[in-house]
Amino acid sequence: MLCVIIPTYNASRSLERVLSQVTGQVERIVVSDCGSTDETIASAVKHGAIIAMGAKGRGQQLALGANWAGEADWLLFLHADNALPENWRQSVEAHMTRHPNSAGYFRYRADAKGLWPRIMDFGVAMRCQWWGLPYGDQGLLISRKVYEEIGGYPPQALFEDVALIDKISKTIGRDKLRPLKGHMRVDVSRYAEKGIWTKGWENLALLKAYRRGEDIETLAKRYNS
Repeated sequence: MLCVIIPTYNASRSLERVLSQVTGQVERIVVSDCGSTDETIASAVKHGAIIAMGAKGRGQQLALGANWAGEADWLLFLHADNALPENWRQSVEAHMTRHPNSAGYFRYRADAKGLWPRIMDFGVAMRCQWWGLPYGDQGLLISRKVYEEIGGYPPQALFEDVALIDKISKTIGRDKLRPLKGHMRVDVSRYAEKGIWTKGWENLALLKAYRRGEDIETLAKRYNS
């Protein structure tokens, strides 16, 4: 049984797309919301999702969503602005069958045209290959058994995805993190607002600060500014 978990906050503009892709393809959908005031909840209800309400913060929302996964033995964590590849369910099925003790993530594709988005795609691919560090916008497929074994998502406001990947690497090994077939198309409008190069460097600086142990809440405010 597969459960899709999506953290949301005023995400109605993008949420409909990913919900349309997973509805009827999975046994359970959990939308983990933190007080949306737009049509997010209405969209989730329309698609038959379970609504989990909790505190704001993606780490807390992901952890809460996992708690509402019912009897699902596999979890697929997605961001609300994701667009899954065609035949994504076949890729997921293949992973669950062949690599039951490994976590999986989709390859990255910036959902924009032009040279800089393609350079961005290359940079993400190198980060995943060299550092074994996919981010949450690439999705994460993980068995309930492994998820619980590593302790799940930490309740932090930023880099909860990095923290979970670190847990996977340290607990079951970096080789237990495998790319799935297909590219996840990711909304990069926030990058376009500041400039892909500028925003990319800002995010890299934040990651370095996180690795140095700087305060998460302070880093989250910088990220959202």
